[in-house]
Amino acid sequence: MSTNIVVPNTLHGAGCELRSGFSAQLEQLPKTDFLRAWCAVAYLFPGLHPEGYEVAGSGWPRVLKRFAAEAWRRVDAVELADEELYPCDAQWSGLYDRMDKHTEQETARRFQIAAKHGARADG
Repeated sequence: MSTNIVVPNTLHGAGCELRSGFSAQLEQLPKTDFLRAWCAVAYLFPGLHPEGYEVAGSGWPRVLKRFAAEAWRRVDAVELADEELYPCDAQWSGLYDRMDKHTEQETARRFQIAAKHGARADG
């Protein structure tokens, strides 16, 4: 199964991807479109973990829980790979992009992620 991870380039770009996800029925979104929104969730909210999203105190805002529920539905239907359920490159990039200072290794990793999974040009 190939992965369709997309890592946003900016907070604005991630917000645009997330808004696109809100504008449709998630279960009807094509896999690539769903993953764009799902990766935006990971980028914007790196402290959230897909497991336990239903548990009180999990930190998941109510409005975002439907994205986690849809991700798990797609996992159960064998539509998402583990790397897609846990988009750690999007998560890490969201943290990196908020930091003021970076080491050479962090910068090299961010460029590597952007080259491999970078989103289309942000509007």
